[in-house]
Formats: sequence, C-alpha cells, structure tokens
Amino acid sequence: MTSTRSFCGVSLVDSQLVQASLKLAKESHDEVSFNHVYRSWVFGALLASKIPTFAEAEIDFEVHAASALLHDLAWHCDSPFSTPDKRFEVDGANAARTFLDQAAPHFAPRQRQLVWDSIALHTTPSIAQHKEPEVALCAMGVFADFLGPRFPGGLISKDEYNSVIKELPLCDFKESVKKILCGLCEKKPQTTYDNFVRDFGERFVEGYTAENAVDMLMVTIES
Repeated sequence: MTSTRSFCGVSLVDSQLVQASLKLAKESHDEVSFNHVYRSWVFGALLASKIPTFAEAEIDFEVHAASALLHDLAWHCDSPFSTPDKRFEVDGANAARTFLDQAAPHFAPRQRQLVWDSIALHTTPSIAQHKEPEVALCAMGVFADFLGPRFPGGLISKDEYNSVIKELPLCDFKESVKKILCGLCEKKPQTTYDNFVRDFGERFVEGYTAENAVDMLMVTIES
C-alpha cells in the first residue's frame, strides 16, 4: 500500500516515484516554477477530495503526482527538454515518459500513457476534463494555481489557498509566467498558434504574428 503524508491539511501520496519526481522538478526549475508545479499537485489532490466523482473513482495518485510535478519540464525555451518544433506540453510529456522508463519500472503502459496525456493536455481543460480522472485532475490543479479562490464552484477557500501559498510562495509568479510564455512566442512561434500561448504573443511580443486557422484551411481546400 502506498504511503501518504499531509501538506497544509491535504493528503498527498508519498512514494519513491513521487520523491524522484520532486527531485527532477527541483533540479529542472527555479523557485517560481518549482513552487508552481508543487502547488498544482497539492491543489489537484485537494480537488480530488472535494469533488464527488473523483472521491468515488479509483484514482492512481502516483500518476497524478508525477504528472503535476513534471508538467512544465519544457515550458522554458532554455530547458534541456525543449525542442524547436514541438509544443512545450508535448516536449514535457515526452521528457516525463523518458523519466518514467527509469524511475517507474512498476508502471504499466497505461499508467505511462496517462502521465503523457495529463501533461500534453494540461493546458486544454476542455478536453482534459472528459478524459480519465488523473488527466482531469492534473489540468484542474494547474488552473487552480492560477485562479486560487476564484476556481469555479468555490472548491478552494481563501484559507486553503493562503495556507498553501505560505508554504510555497508565489514569488514573482505572474511576471515569470509572462516572460516564459512570451519567450515561447519569440523563439518557437510556430508551436503557439493553436494554444493559449498565442494570446501572450499577440498582446506582449512585438512583431508576433500568429497563423490563422481559417486562412490555412481555406488555402488547403482551394489548392
């Protein structure tokens, strides 16, 4: 049976894989990003305890923990996991899968695929919410870190949010995220056209021009 520990009143799974995931996240991020992925894990676990459909499901919390902790491995262009031609979510998912080959020999192929899906879809909640609980929770935990008590349904109280923030400070989270996402728009813009990252490029990056899906489709159809 997998052991657990309490963090700010939230029950978190604790295993060798979780500790290894924490170690990789710590080594791969600065304090701002590390605190973000850690908080995302905590908030996802908190939501799992409050939403009946998750409370009644047989959730693999090791899968959720690894997914949440490793979901941003490649969101910085300077990351060794970043490639010039793939969305950062896909780069991160690929990096996590490679990590699991060594760190989680006990994982079945389905568990590895769930981690990949969770990371690849963590910025696409409209799809993630309809997939397996682990995938949905990863995306929800990430967005909960951005929304805090504004998370829909009043599922995260101000006291719960502040308790987590006290242990894992925001630091300069807002400006750091802006800088990282704008960096993606500047250095590999072709990976930002069909996701929310383009919004940062259009608003903050001079000279950024995103391809329009309608134009691309019409050209294809006409040709």
